[in-house]
Amino acid sequence: MERALAQTVVWLLAEDRAAERAAARVCNESGAGLYRTPPPSGTPCVVLADASGDGLAGLVDQVRGALPEAYLLGFMAGPDPEAWRLAERAGFDEVVSRGALGPSLRRAIGRLSEGEGVRAHAICDAQDVAGRIGFLMDVDVPGLGQVSLFREKGRLVCLGTCPHKGVSLGRGEVEEGVVTCPAHGSRFDLLTGERVRGPSDFDAPCHPAYEQAGRIWVLPRT
Repeated sequence: MERALAQTVVWLLAEDRAAERAAARVCNESGAGLYRTPPPSGTPCVVLADASGDGLAGLVDQVRGALPEAYLLGFMAGPDPEAWRLAERAGFDEVVSRGALGPSLRRAIGRLSEGEGVRAHAICDAQDVAGRIGFLMDVDVPGLGQVSLFREKGRLVCLGTCPHKGVSLGRGEVEEGVVTCPAHGSRFDLLTGERVRGPSDFDAPCHPAYEQAGRIWVLPRT
């Protein structure tokens, strides 16, 4: 007999009436539970948080400490590319405008409920990279293939291979938060994967990483 999937829940980590109404509506439609305090560990969970305030890194650390495998969905009052970029750099899995919160939350709940949601993978012991900065290691991650682990400005991040020719970015030169592909010179923002210069036409896959319980984890971003 197949094991029944645990009920997906939503942890609303924000004081925002519009977000609360949207979350309640989606949870009511989907049958997901709505929490205003941390749900039990191991529960498939989407965390809703305001991504426009200060202290985003601390907020992300709070979520990862309570629920390492949660999907962190941030919302903002309106489109602000720079603020979105800052939230992604801090470790949010997805950032949307408050008006798009309902559909995005519905999709995230659907993925988790079907067992297809984002799941963190432990890739190494924290002591293996303790005290190091810049490029740390290349590692194969299930479902992602080879990724390069970096520590930049105190944050951990994994970049996939260069979308131009599939070359590892791990041996590329890093300067002022930008990594240069060692093969053909494409340049990417180290903390977001955003393409800075070609010949690549696409951003590099970028996945947040973090330390928890003595291990380094990567959280695939879909």
